[in-house]
Amino acid sequence: MVKRKLETSSHNWVDELQSVLWAYRTTVRTTTKDTPFGLVYGAEAVIPVEMLLPRLRVQHAQAEANEDGLRASVDLLEERRNTSKVRQNAYKILTEQHYNKKVKGLACRVGELNEASRQEWTRKLRPKWEGPYRVVEARRNGSYIL
Repeated sequence: MVKRKLETSSHNWVDELQSVLWAYRTTVRTTTKDTPFGLVYGAEAVIPVEMLLPRLRVQHAQAEANEDGLRASVDLLEERRNTSKVRQNAYKILTEQHYNKKVKGLACRVGELNEASRQEWTRKLRPKWEGPYRVVEARRNGSYIL
């Protein structure tokens, strides 16, 4: 997002950088369901435009009540971060399940002698060994030490 926005404003990217970074910091992330600004400071940011335009959020703000609210949100900041961490881990698991749906497992036994596939390999993806290989140790999730 940041790169794309800065590329579209090629000659004056320095002027755009501040607004792009602000937008990035105040946008809700899919993984945490929270903003990076909120996770760091424990409060939601008021964007500069809201300060200039008469909005209800700014007009009816009371300094004393605002300070009390900020103190309470700082007290709850650790809980907010922990909740965000749990959501992030759940999102990682869902992503892993999505990408591993089509993976076909290959069961090998320790000590078994296997050969690399005989198909033509492209230069980038060809194996770094020639001939058969022996399975030395089976690890978790279907990985092996050869």
